[in-house]
Order: sequence, then structure tokens, then C-alpha cells
Amino acid sequence: MTSLPNFEADAREALLDDLEDYAREEIAPQVQAHAHEILRQYGQRNDYDVEPIIEAGETDVSRRGDRVVVRFGWPEPAIYFERGTVEHVVEAKNADVLSFIWEDPPEWVREEYEPEGDGWRVFLPKVEVAGLPESRFIRDTLNWLHAEFR
Repeated sequence: MTSLPNFEADAREALLDDLEDYAREEIAPQVQAHAHEILRQYGQRNDYDVEPIIEAGETDVSRRGDRVVVRFGWPEPAIYFERGTVEHVVEAKNADVLSFIWEDPPEWVREEYEPEGDGWRVFLPKVEVAGLPESRFIRDTLNWLHAEFR
């Protein structure tokens, strides 16, 4: 005995296939581009290098039952750019000192440490940082995406 095709199920699967392709090829790249543009403008305004955050971002498009899910994510430091931080002290936790390149240090750093790359390589047990203004790159991108699908 021959069975008839299930047109409704086949149509649903075809629609989900098309939606998954559209999400992967259109929606995900547009959302990423929008978020990264906000982040780059924020980096320019505040003199921060945001490219490592952008490069580490991940997008995943998957099918879960009868839904297509698009997930975006960035490594943990991105939340500090998203929400901002207050003035605080950063202390070395797993080492005796923090080491980093200080691009525009005060005179005492220039006298005490050696130049390296675009600044001076410093070794300090702790540093006081001014904090970060919030970028809202994630929230603003989600609001933009919501408006796009109205």
C-alpha cells in the first residue's frame, strides 16, 4: 500500500529550511554588522581597541524543533563595554604583577620602564582605572532588530 505525501509537514520543513538559510545568510550577518558598528564607534569615541571583542564574537544559527534560533555572543569582557563600569582597582590575582603596554603614560613610567611597541611595558601589582562608559551595543542592536521585524 502506498502512502500519500504529508503536504503540511513537507511544507513546514521546506519553510523552516528557507528560514534557517535566511537567518544564516541575511539576519545573522546584518545583526553582527550592526552591533560591531556600534562597538567600533564607541571604541573611536573613547579611544579603546574593540577589535579583539569583535573578532571573538560568535554567531550560531540552529533549528530547535519547529523554530530557528539565532544566538549571538561575545567573550566576557564585552559585558563591561555593554554596561560600563565605575572607577575601580584591578589587582593581579594569579600572578605577582599585572603587565601591559601603557601607550601614553605619565613621565614616571617613561623613566622607570622600557619602551615596547607603541608604549612602555609596565609591571604593577595593581592599577586604578577610570571605568568605562556604557556602549549599549547589545541592547541597541536588539532594539534595532526588533524594529526591523515589526
